[in-house]
Amino acid sequence: MELFLRKRKTKALFPMFVAITLFLLQFWAVMAQITHNESSTQSSNNSPSATSTRYLSSSSPSSTRKLFSFRSRWRRRRRRNKVNRASMEFLFAHNLVRARVGEPPLEWDGRLAAYARVWANQRVGDCRLVHSNGPFGENIFWAGQNNWRPMDIVKVWADENKFYDVKANTCESGQMCGHYTQIVWRDSTKVGCARVDCSNGGIYAICVYNPLGNYEGENPFGSYQDQIGLLRQDPPAATIV
Repeated sequence: MELFLRKRKTKALFPMFVAITLFLLQFWAVMAQITHNESSTQSSNNSPSATSTRYLSSSSPSSTRKLFSFRSRWRRRRRRNKVNRASMEFLFAHNLVRARVGEPPLEWDGRLAAYARVWANQRVGDCRLVHSNGPFGENIFWAGQNNWRPMDIVKVWADENKFYDVKANTCESGQMCGHYTQIVWRDSTKVGCARVDCSNGGIYAICVYNPLGNYEGENPFGSYQDQIGLLRQDPPAATIV
């Protein structure tokens, strides 16, 4: 009798199991459809037009101005600190010249680059080859066309090495060597550069070095960290027409 009752219970449970299974399948199908509809609605709400409409309707003009002001400050700070492709080219070109003579590589300094950018922006209107006369070493450059790459600019400065006599620590008469000696100056450890398109169609570039170099009577390949107060001799600017 017990065996017979167990079989009848099993037969009674089977239709219930099938019904529950079908119910769950139908439930999952309905939930899946609802989820799909919600995701479609959310994606449409997240479109640019919907977002801008919702944002404008829920934000006051003052909060909008504050948000734009914050974004502009953040973008300016990001541009100031960003080491872009031109920065890497300037740095690589410098360190390639220094490596050829066994000098340690320079480091890129964002503060020096910002200083160089401020001065370069002041020269956009005239692009005069004028030094900033700041506390750093400087190499400046001007060309009549704006197709000069950072590596080309540094190469112009570095090519002055053919006029420089290392043993005598002198430059050939009537030539310029100050750009080259500043690039390879041993005590200079950091550099920052900037370039701008001139209003007349040319290009102006400046690289700033810290500590500065080109002290009168000193050899760029020596170390003079203990000597203070020596006269600085600015190199003449490089001009390419």
